[in-house]
Amino acid sequence: MGAVDSSAIQRLLHPRSIAILGASDNPVKLSGRPIELMKRFGYTGRLLPINSRRTQVQGLPAYRSLDEVGGEIDLAMVMLPADKVVDGVRDCAKRGIPAAIVGASGFAEIGERGELLQRQLQVVIAETGIRVLGPNCLGMFSLRDRALPTFTSAMDDSTELREGPVAFVSQSGAFGTFIFSAAQAAGLGISHFLNTGNEADLSVAEVLGGLVETAESEVLMAYLEGVHHGRELLAVARRAHELDKPILAVKVGSSEAGARAARSHTASLTGEDAVFDGATRQFGIIRLDGMERLLDTGLVFAAGRRTRGRRLSTLSLSGGAGVLMADMASSNGLQVQPWDEAWQRRMAEVIPPFGSPRNPVDLTAALLSEPGMLRRALEIAVEHPGTDMIAVLLGNADNAATQLIDAIEQAYRSTDRPLVVVWTGGSGRPRQQFQELGIPCYTDPGRAAAALGALADFSLRPPLPNPTRPTDIDEQVARAIIRDAREHGRTQLDEHQSSRLIAAYGVPCAGAFPVETPDAAVSAAHDLGGPVAVKLLSDHIGHKSDIGGVRLALTDDAEIRTAAEELLRVARDAGDPGARLLVQRMAGGDTELIVGIKRDPAFGPVVVVGFGGVLVEVLADSQVGVAPLDTDAAKRLLTSLRGSRLFGEVRGKPARDLDAAADVVARLSWLAVDLADDIAELDVNPLLVDAVGNGAVAVDCLAVVTDGS
Repeated sequence: MGAVDSSAIQRLLHPRSIAILGASDNPVKLSGRPIELMKRFGYTGRLLPINSRRTQVQGLPAYRSLDEVGGEIDLAMVMLPADKVVDGVRDCAKRGIPAAIVGASGFAEIGERGELLQRQLQVVIAETGIRVLGPNCLGMFSLRDRALPTFTSAMDDSTELREGPVAFVSQSGAFGTFIFSAAQAAGLGISHFLNTGNEADLSVAEVLGGLVETAESEVLMAYLEGVHHGRELLAVARRAHELDKPILAVKVGSSEAGARAARSHTASLTGEDAVFDGATRQFGIIRLDGMERLLDTGLVFAAGRRTRGRRLSTLSLSGGAGVLMADMASSNGLQVQPWDEAWQRRMAEVIPPFGSPRNPVDLTAALLSEPGMLRRALEIAVEHPGTDMIAVLLGNADNAATQLIDAIEQAYRSTDRPLVVVWTGGSGRPRQQFQELGIPCYTDPGRAAAALGALADFSLRPPLPNPTRPTDIDEQVARAIIRDAREHGRTQLDEHQSSRLIAAYGVPCAGAFPVETPDAAVSAAHDLGGPVAVKLLSDHIGHKSDIGGVRLALTDDAEIRTAAEELLRVARDAGDPGARLLVQRMAGGDTELIVGIKRDPAFGPVVVVGFGGVLVEVLADSQVGVAPLDTDAAKRLLTSLRGSRLFGEVRGKPARDLDAAADVVARLSWLAVDLADDIAELDVNPLLVDAVGNGAVAVDCLAVVTDGS
């Protein structure tokens, strides 16, 4: 990337003057479309066609080169063939233009030849400091200024653009404009749209970082095929959290087929999807599973309201629709609770006796003949202290639409609580009227419930992690262990060395002694006391249990000696005649976790937690967090596991020591950060979690070190 220059990004987002390199007089050609669009929609700044062979382009004065243009130029759109782009961008930088858009394809997305061209472009960017959007991108829209340096066909039949609080960034050009068009049709006003393409310089993260600081962008949406700069994205999420601006993201490439397609499309390297999922959850980014969910959620956020809780009151002319809404609300983390009797009596006074005042409130089909009922019912719902959000479910009611819409608008204006409408069937005109009024309206209760659930999650989001490094960490001991391994040519630490490594970070480990002979094993067991485990100790054998390299709960001298003899024989058969033994005190706790660390190419050091033991692959119950974590974030990570009920009281067993487990996770996250360049991966499996107050203890650990290069 080029040098960070927020002013250059702001001039990209709000250009007062735009030069079009290679501008065509033909408004149908790709290189002529940006000028035609900006003339049609009334761009308010200076539009500067650059064409060495013409004095006019589409009725505007044209310039043979950038040097002929007087005054400052905020933005250049480089509409030149791929092999001319590098020189064109260099000319822009020499002219002092802070930002450029490169529309041409033929770069890294086509393979080796294009990759070379993209590297040449990146050299110019690094040398000059110009910021570049693209290449292989459709450009951008800034609707406030009607700045449309783009050649998209999304506006071919448009005469008006709906401006609003939502900014949208997409790595895909064509699909991004599909979403833009769908947003406009759904009544979702847009402040900006930008397509980042191959991201030779500006990434989605950096563009979002510029947008989050603009006053007109209150909701940020992103379509991602891969993440290049994960830590930057999380920094933007933290800033958006501070400004109360949601980031809504759709990321594709979660499947193997999708990941292959993303790589071939915009040269994106799709990171491990589970890491992205964990990172977004940890930093409050709302991940959505498709275009419909993105737009539905954007609608409810564009209204600019927040909720104080998860309690939803539903008013419907159909009891069945109310029940469906209650089901959908529950599945999206909302609460549809019956009102108390006093408020039910108030509602019963304004609805038919055969309706239901409980919640969902069933107004019945009598509403169609007496639409004024809705106004009175909504007045009560707005006053009800146990209502955080309101949903009104209607349908096939066009004949009464005027009065119903007036009642809903009055209620909407009288409160700051989120209120949505579900209007199913009919002509569609009522939904258009709600669009114009800025009141979120959906065709299906499930879609409305999902949007409200996302709004509640964001409104009630926990503080972002602000971890403090534990003071009792002994990083120097950990580094000495790694240094010793490298000096002896080892890349894998044995269990004893691995345990010493994590113990330096304050992780409790089961007491153990490394030994070389059966007699020494018996002696070590005496020193440890109580039942012991005897294990192979090898820096060549990773998963001891796979080859029968573990014996558990041994107490008798004879069985300890026999186990030791057998394990040394197993090691010789496995090709490691120099293996030793580890005699370890059996630890308490019957809840087995796995805690691992690794380095993700996009997000850096991450922590993986899950229910573990020998069945870790079978259970496949894990979550990922970006390191470092504080103990609160670590606890949220653990309680988000599918099997998290096991931490509570189950079948007469006491609750597990979740605080102790979270402390281990947090400490290992600091190890991941401190030793990011030294540890390729590390697994604690299992971490045994005992009853509350009895702690958690690591009973097996495996660390792999990098080569140090």
